[in-house]
Amino acid sequence: MIFPTIEFAAFFAVTLALSWLLMPRPRLWKPFVLGASYFFYGYADARFVLLIVASTLLNQAAARAVHRYRDRRVLAAAVACDLGLLGWFKYYGFFALSVDHALTDIGLPAPLPLLQVALPVGISFFTFQAISYVVDVYRGATTPAPLLDFAVYEAFFPHLVAGPIVRASEFLPQLTSPRDPARVPVARAALLILGGLAKKVVLADVIAVRLVDPVFDAPGQHSAGEIAAAVYGYAVQIYCDFSAYSDIAIGLALLLGFRFPDNFDRPYAARSLQEFWRRWHMTLSRWLRDHVYLPLGGNRRGRRRTHANLLITMTLGGLWHGASWTFVVWGALHGSALVAERQVRAWLSGRGGAPAPARTHPTLHVTSHI
Repeated sequence: MIFPTIEFAAFFAVTLALSWLLMPRPRLWKPFVLGASYFFYGYADARFVLLIVASTLLNQAAARAVHRYRDRRVLAAAVACDLGLLGWFKYYGFFALSVDHALTDIGLPAPLPLLQVALPVGISFFTFQAISYVVDVYRGATTPAPLLDFAVYEAFFPHLVAGPIVRASEFLPQLTSPRDPARVPVARAALLILGGLAKKVVLADVIAVRLVDPVFDAPGQHSAGEIAAAVYGYAVQIYCDFSAYSDIAIGLALLLGFRFPDNFDRPYAARSLQEFWRRWHMTLSRWLRDHVYLPLGGNRRGRRRTHANLLITMTLGGLWHGASWTFVVWGALHGSALVAERQVRAWLSGRGGAPAPARTHPTLHVTSHI
């Protein structure tokens, strides 16, 4: 998180107390929680507040324009600006080094300037939320919200750093009526927060320090069994770490009177890779489905196009996780495995094997028109 743990606890305690006092008065509560969110975001670097304010103003103007004119060019310009902002801060160094190395390899060195660009915390999350807001307005799934409401939605601090990615249609309607402190599910929120802290501190951190890090730092000094244990331990560590932050964010939002969608659903209980991606980081999976996979055509344009769409979507999903070729390859491998899994399922079905049961849970294979 942006704050050290103790300082964040103090910040949240004060914010929660004042929030409950102001909940029945939305005209006071909204500016207060927006100010608290900007303070939280600016704690690491106050200049980043200007970035999120600029994103808010840009996307609010775009949402109003696409709602009024239904002009796809306005939508494209807004999405291009959002992705350009994300690309500059998160991917400039990665692409500059990649181009430099590629040109050097073919004997045409043309070094690009390598600038030290600080990465704003949470930029991937609030950028994706801003894009989904403008796209949903264009599609008619929601209408432009008042500027203050949209600003609260984009900057709301509980999930600004690590998600989940909340859709505007899920968050904005909750701002239309006053929050009621008496209706806050305190017990469930406390269980989510305490459970998240336990997963992070008791499981993820302990597994990392005592099992994973020692083996990964010096694999040559460990046996095959120890390396296998570390690999499986890392799978547990990364799940506990990531899902812990999601649980804590959902619990904090509940205490402030908001319900967020779940982000994990026992992913390691999945019986296929396709099912795994329905259970792991679910809000990202549905974002990729709705804003990449389906606009590319989904599975409506034949088998080869479907496979290409899956590969593109998962490769971009890998790049979203981090600016390095490791993540690109990781995403491409998952996309290739999903394609292979579909092929095997189709082959088994053609040979008389029982087809997989139909599912209604959001996933990348759903056919839909936009």
